[in-house]
Amino acid sequence: MHIGIVGAGFVGVCTALQLSLRGHRVEVFERRGGIATESSFAGAGVLCPTALPSLAQHPHWRRRSPWNAQARRQARARRQADWLARQQVLARLFELGEHWLEQLEAEHRLECEQTRGWLVLRPDERSLRQSDADAAHLTSLGLPHQILGPDELASAEPALASARPAAGGLWLPQIRVVNTRQLAQQLRLLAQQTGTRFHLNTEVEDIDPRHPTWLSHGGPGAGPRQETRFDAVVLCTGTASIPWLRAQGLRLPLQAAPGCSLTAPLHLPEAMPDPAPRGAITDAQTGLTLSRMGERVRITDPWADLSPNGRPAIQTQRRMYATLERWFPEAGHGNPAQAWQGTRAKLPDDAPVLGPSPWPGLWLNLGHGDQGSALAGGCAQLLANALEGRPALEGQDLLGCTRW
Repeated sequence: MHIGIVGAGFVGVCTALQLSLRGHRVEVFERRGGIATESSFAGAGVLCPTALPSLAQHPHWRRRSPWNAQARRQARARRQADWLARQQVLARLFELGEHWLEQLEAEHRLECEQTRGWLVLRPDERSLRQSDADAAHLTSLGLPHQILGPDELASAEPALASARPAAGGLWLPQIRVVNTRQLAQQLRLLAQQTGTRFHLNTEVEDIDPRHPTWLSHGGPGAGPRQETRFDAVVLCTGTASIPWLRAQGLRLPLQAAPGCSLTAPLHLPEAMPDPAPRGAITDAQTGLTLSRMGERVRITDPWADLSPNGRPAIQTQRRMYATLERWFPEAGHGNPAQAWQGTRAKLPDDAPVLGPSPWPGLWLNLGHGDQGSALAGGCAQLLANALEGRPALEGQDLLGCTRW
């Protein structure tokens, strides 16, 4: 088949590669000048397929709009009978995707900054009480984890020995922490080698619902717009899809959730213990995550409002650096940091939309929220199977757009 993909974030690149490896002719359209430049650019890189209950809501959701309304909608979704079944489908998707990506990395010698281990740190007794609910959720999905006491934290993250005392933590030793933009760049090269064409700086006009597989596209200085007819089109556009879907009457409750990060070089003295995190650590009190990226550390705030100047606000940056200083006081962060802010598309029931749209030939693969990097590989496989008419994964229908 000749398949068009709109959006070249990590989800779009994985989808393109999966289809290309199966022998399809694939073209990818991306409005930016590079791949993985929006939601996929500088996230925490924690490849976990599910949102932990204790981290799913804004720390101050009770007194902040619009977080309070979104939290109530999320709470209603979590009370639905099929919410757990949907999360179990995501856990199976995650396993499929991890196996596929690890195979690719081994066969093609792909290299990117990555490590293993995610520690959800509980600064005080109040936050420690949330570990039981998180652990029960992880158990229901078959994800290995361990509740750690204050004296056990350094076994997971040795550099915490020099930090202020904490009440405990939740340790997920097998969760990968990956620089997903680096990985996306390598997957793109692999996709190109198998025949995928990437059209960068190329906008796709509003899709005509009467002919959803005919894409009109063009870019600055590219001359007249072109129209290409495909056998199928896949939207992997995240928040960019919201206006078009709503205009056509498909009112998915997609939320453009803001967030930001700072990625700073680490001060790593020779012949001294490593003063920085080995994997990723999330402060359960603030929601901020510290992720190891080679010889750098990335501080991610999943709740920060967007700043009009394109960088995290000074107050936000101070809070982010204070979190690093609290838990890793010897890490050092005096060098200039790379700052990023953006949005990611989320749905209240903590799961993406995956599968056919109401318009024949148009498919959806969006709304992954913070789990996009973890689910991209598995979603690509399920979508490719559906396009080829292969049997669906049990429960895959729970991810369809008709659930809203």
